[in-house]
Amino acid sequence: MSRDELKKMIQDVVQAQELCIERATNVTNPQLDLNFSVPRPTGGTRDYQMRALLYNLVIHPREHAVHIGKILQQTGSPLAQPSETQAILMKAKEAWGELEAVLACLDDADLDREFEGHSLRSILTHLRNAHQGYANAIEKGVEAAKQAT
Repeated sequence: MSRDELKKMIQDVVQAQELCIERATNVTNPQLDLNFSVPRPTGGTRDYQMRALLYNLVIHPREHAVHIGKILQQTGSPLAQPSETQAILMKAKEAWGELEAVLACLDDADLDREFEGHSLRSILTHLRNAHQGYANAIEKGVEAAKQAT
């Protein structure tokens, strides 16, 4: 089962989301009240308030996660009722998203902030090393499962 096209589409969406976050990182609280218009590709303009536009970054993915779930359910996909592994992996992605959200507005100067003997740099290094270890262990577990069958 190929996931190449799907992975590319997900990567494109993630890059677009990251670009939005990068461009909005320095928006100040007073700027959240700014009203402005943007030309639509199909003609005309669309009016925005900066606050509402940024909240779209929160609600739009959630809206479509529900929409995708409904499509899977209505079309009889086995993923409408995920396996335990799929449910765990969905929660892992959700947890990772929470971590990325905390990191989204930081810059390199924040890496050395330290509290209770831990810096952001040391935590990210720990996470990288732990997850590399997890990936290796998962690979070994998958190989062991194949040999057992």
